[in-house]
Amino acid sequence: MDSGISRTTAATVLNSLKSGVVPRIGLEYITVGRRSEIQALLQDVSIIEQGGAAFRFIEGKYGSGKTFLMHALRNHVMEKNFVVTDVELSVDKRFVGNKGQGLATYRELIRNMATHASPDSGALQLILDKWIGTLENEVVQFEGLVPGHEVFDVRVSQKIYKITSSMEERVNGFDFGKVLASYYKGYRKGDVELQKRALRWLCGEYRTRTEAKTDLGVNLIITDDNWYDFIKLFADFVVKAGYAGLYVCMDELSTLYEIPSRVGREYNYNKLLSIYNDALQGKASNLGIIISVTREAMEDSVRGVFSFEPLRSRLAESSFEQEGVVKMRDMASPVIRLSVLNPGEMYVLLEKLAGIHGILYGYTPKLEHDDYIYFLKQQYGKNLDGEENTVRDMIKNYVTLLNLMQQNQDVPKEKIFYAGNN
Repeated sequence: MDSGISRTTAATVLNSLKSGVVPRIGLEYITVGRRSEIQALLQDVSIIEQGGAAFRFIEGKYGSGKTFLMHALRNHVMEKNFVVTDVELSVDKRFVGNKGQGLATYRELIRNMATHASPDSGALQLILDKWIGTLENEVVQFEGLVPGHEVFDVRVSQKIYKITSSMEERVNGFDFGKVLASYYKGYRKGDVELQKRALRWLCGEYRTRTEAKTDLGVNLIITDDNWYDFIKLFADFVVKAGYAGLYVCMDELSTLYEIPSRVGREYNYNKLLSIYNDALQGKASNLGIIISVTREAMEDSVRGVFSFEPLRSRLAESSFEQEGVVKMRDMASPVIRLSVLNPGEMYVLLEKLAGIHGILYGYTPKLEHDDYIYFLKQQYGKNLDGEENTVRDMIKNYVTLLNLMQQNQDVPKEKIFYAGNN
């Protein structure tokens, strides 16, 4: 099999899947099914590129492919010149909390900013420097000035001021723009400490307004209450810096379901509602948000998202989306509900993984049609605990079998492949 995948990427893909996690790279080689879901999400991307905003929930059971779908979309929008970022929600990282959990979420999102040129994380300074470099190149190209010319810095500063001033009408935009200007001032003068202070502020690391006032001349700091305003400002800014928009991926919304206090849950659901409304009411621009959640954490009427009536009324399935001969789904709905891959889709995935395994280890897997069918029949049954296997479970089991067959090529495949499925 020559799929175009390198051995390094093949190793990353297989090792990640064997460990039960989604690989950061190589997803294009193993994506099957989900055509309707992907088309819907790509439509969102088009809207964001045109200055709009989008908000989606990806709902499904553990192991159904929620995170996989999010990461596939993340990689796609990065290729389309988006700034992307992600966070895994947890006890310590929520939308709001009495111990700075909202601010912790913001800090993680800023820390995880990535671009095509810096795909892993930590891209904030690169984004800022690229922005300044682009403006400097414009002065060189269109005004015939070169760095060092007596008015070169003046012209660049004017461009900086024009951009930062345009953000003043947004909530907290004045201070945000002022800090951007401070970063440029440090860049121009070679004042590394001033640049660091500006970065600290943008990353939400200032604890008091007094400190921020002393260091940067601003009267505002990023807090648990206002952090989402700055996500919107960043979405606006990255477009001015030459990117297509900002795409935010949030995993494990189920964490909110586990908050023991009803009041604590409702505070978070109310913040979630505010973010949702912002995106769909046109109060945000060039911003995409996608959040994964289990069906239980979404639809449980006591602790889940649906326990908060304003969200339930917006997110519950319409009565027109009914079970029949064909399940009718509104793919424009804010909630994309994932079903387990069907056997035909899984068959294709098994073939792809066998080919990737062969590329990694330099051999040809001796699997035939009947082998795949047997494996699928076993995996779509019940596991030892009486529960249905998830896609994640099936893939982990399959990669293990491929490893065993490759490591024991002197043993007939039947003794390995079929023994573990009896």
